[in-house]
Amino acid sequence: MGFFDKTATKVSSGGGSSRAYNATIIADDCVIVGGITAQSDVVINGNFEGAVSSNQTVTVGEKGEFYGEVKAQTIVIGGLVDGVADAEMIHILSTGRVIGQIIYSKITIEENGFFDGKTIVKGSSLQSRYSEVENKYHNVIDTKVVAKEA
Repeated sequence: MGFFDKTATKVSSGGGSSRAYNATIIADDCVIVGGITAQSDVVINGNFEGAVSSNQTVTVGEKGEFYGEVKAQTIVIGGLVDGVADAEMIHILSTGRVIGQIIYSKITIEENGFFDGKTIVKGSSLQSRYSEVENKYHNVIDTKVVAKEA
């Protein structure tokens, strides 16, 4: 078992069989500077500065603060993420705040969830022509508002 691993047992509802559930949990009174690579879930309830990589889900709890780069299959944000978040699915909860860049295939942002930054959609073939059109018609249309004289 790794230094940060916590193991709990989940019992399936269909009978008496159980399977171990492994997760790396950063407690709310903990500050970590560095990196974690995990094959299991990672839960950040404290303060983490660095890089996290997981094949499963990384969750930043409501009191959690993450500064750096996080890459996972799924990222759930209930606290603060400042940096780069890269996942197939990103959930920004109503208490979640993200500043920086998100790279995703699917995203949900709950009401009151906050995001400020750049987004990249994985596999998107859409390309904006806005700058081309803006440059083409820049001198044709004057959008300045002229104040009326009194």
